[in-house]
Amino acid sequence: MMVVRTQVPLTLLCIVMMLIPTGCDFATPEKKIAKHRERAQKYMETGQYPEAIIEYQNIVLLNPNNSETHYRLALALLKVGSVPSLQGAFTELSKTVELDKANLDAQLKLGELYLLGNEPVKARERAEIILASTPDNTDSLILRGRSFLGETRYREGIAELKKAIELNPQNMSTYISLAQAYFAMNDVPAAESTLNQALAKNPRALDVMLALGDFRDWTGKSGQAEAVYKQAVETAPENEAVYLKLASHYQIHNRLAEAENTLQRLATIKPQAESPQLYLGDFFTSIGQLDKALASYRRAIEIHPGSTAARDKMIANYLDTGKVQEAEEKIAEILKQNEQDLMGRFFHARVQLSHSKTDDAITLLQGVLKDTPQFAGAHYFLGIAFMQKRQPTQARAALADAVKYHPKLGEAHTALAQIYLAEGSTDLALQEAHVALQIDPRNLQAAIISGEAYLGKGEFAKSRQVFDSISKALPKEPIGPYHLGLVARSENNMVKALMHFEEALGRRPSAIEPLTQIAMIKTTQGHHAEARQRVERQLEQNAQNPHTHNLLGQLASIAKDYTRAEQAYRRAIALDNAVLPSYMGLAQTFLQTGKIDEAMKEYEAVLAKDPTIIQAHMMLGLIRESRNELGKAQTQYETILRLNPKFVPAANNLAWVIVQQGGNLDVALSHAQTAREGSPDDPHVADTLGWVYYKRNTNLLAINLLKEAVEKLPNEPEVHFHYGMALAKNNQVADAKKSLQTALQLRPNFPGADEARKTLKALG
Repeated sequence: MMVVRTQVPLTLLCIVMMLIPTGCDFATPEKKIAKHRERAQKYMETGQYPEAIIEYQNIVLLNPNNSETHYRLALALLKVGSVPSLQGAFTELSKTVELDKANLDAQLKLGELYLLGNEPVKARERAEIILASTPDNTDSLILRGRSFLGETRYREGIAELKKAIELNPQNMSTYISLAQAYFAMNDVPAAESTLNQALAKNPRALDVMLALGDFRDWTGKSGQAEAVYKQAVETAPENEAVYLKLASHYQIHNRLAEAENTLQRLATIKPQAESPQLYLGDFFTSIGQLDKALASYRRAIEIHPGSTAARDKMIANYLDTGKVQEAEEKIAEILKQNEQDLMGRFFHARVQLSHSKTDDAITLLQGVLKDTPQFAGAHYFLGIAFMQKRQPTQARAALADAVKYHPKLGEAHTALAQIYLAEGSTDLALQEAHVALQIDPRNLQAAIISGEAYLGKGEFAKSRQVFDSISKALPKEPIGPYHLGLVARSENNMVKALMHFEEALGRRPSAIEPLTQIAMIKTTQGHHAEARQRVERQLEQNAQNPHTHNLLGQLASIAKDYTRAEQAYRRAIALDNAVLPSYMGLAQTFLQTGKIDEAMKEYEAVLAKDPTIIQAHMMLGLIRESRNELGKAQTQYETILRLNPKFVPAANNLAWVIVQQGGNLDVALSHAQTAREGSPDDPHVADTLGWVYYKRNTNLLAINLLKEAVEKLPNEPEVHFHYGMALAKNNQVADAKKSLQTALQLRPNFPGADEARKTLKALG
């Protein structure tokens, strides 16, 4: 067949080709590069650095061996200033000097990044490359001097900095570095003289003023420091940094009203700037006024609706204050626009943590850290996730990375201190707690950890000092006097201990810990009736507290008043059907009064009517467990967990019966961890999980949990037995003997008594 070919006009062809993505773009690579460069320069001039970065990256793709483009890209990345952008700038500067060693500014900036990364030797190498060709380059002399200071080679550093000042006496940053060197050598007069010399050269040098103020604050001259900071504000009333420095000074010295007023003054001067509102929000966050912080962040967003900084701070505030739903709505908006958004994924991980979806949170955080390895916040929450999973080794590593990348992240130091305290490493716990308190003297958790660490070391006076300070600082909270009671009890001063525990109850009548301590002391002294009467008086003030009814049941059982015990346990369960100790106490009461068959018939009748009644299943499991019908008890607990996989009492007891039958310890551990996640403060759960760890030869974890259980259940012989066995396995002979002897004194024939006697004999 003949094909007729027609001539298509070139104009029409181009019109058609314009509809195709490749179009008729006959621009040469050189023209494309010129366009990208022109746009990049305009973006740099207007401060649109992310857009400029994209343009320079396009040029690199077209011409990867142009040193000037790599250098310009590095400058744009440095302008952004975030950790990832600094990492990118380092890469680009390295490529620049590889292609063009004569680019001295790139060499200098690369050296400064090495110095920032705490690599002073490599920083000095860059300085010396420049000085080889330009011996009088003052910036390079300063870099070399600071590199010596980074290695604590102060005299060599001072010599370089003095040489730089001789060559350029108007460079104020050199005076500051020199003053810091003198200060590091404890030469205070020389440090102050250097800063005054700089101000004589330039009386309006803000950086020097602020450095002088800092110097006077460090040397205890608070009033003089304040005067210098105020002078800086008067010198540059539009400069945000001077207001921040003055506000920080007031905050450090606990003059919070003046700190707030300073930041409010800045906000008044710059009503259309978002940054003052962000500073105010951060200030309110640091002092715990989270509602005011949220209002400031919202105001920042009103001023600048596209502010990612304000958005992220607002989401963090939502999560910190338990407003998870509000946070989720904002996070969904972020991820809808870009599912790979770094902060969106980070906040999504925090939401997963709040929902106890720990594994999902860990996966998300590890993904975030793969993209930004130096993100301290992600390392911190990864550590918290591992703590929730009771994996202290992984938690410790993540938290160590958090403080490595952000040394002033007080929450990470506090969490590390908590891990060390749980492991019995009291010195390390104190070290981290003290760092956290230096960062924020109002860090209550760090203060408590330090007091408990001193108590663990037997340094009672220091522990008492810490908790006395807490008691005075928080006059309405029971935590101070409660811990003072523990200190007095450790000193065997029961009169003072009772006084402190009573004070704690006076502050919060619902607090069960001090009431338990009072009852335990009176019981140990043989005053059983007084112990019961004291608990009954407390019930008159708060009759709806299930834990108080449970404690009364325990005391009634000790006094063999089983009718009263049964009533108390039933009342506790009626008020809260998830209180494990009450089920256990009620089952024990049935066992001691011979009402087992009667009780079983009652619960079986309930289940015949409704097989989903968890309480009935639970009681049948407990009764069968008490009759040593462990297989049937296990079936009962498994039935409960099919109905409610997170039901703490069943998960705890299932773990226990699996261990008692010599079953799969991994399965037992899983159930015990489920119980612990659901009830982290229950000492019975701590006892079970600790005993599982003991059986798995994970002894340090076992000791920490069993110690917690003993402190909260001082009248339970089995708990003392478990703790003693774990201590014995860890060769802590004296403490092991004490715990095993206590167990036998409380009840000579408890289950495990024979093994306790055998172990005591072996311990000598």
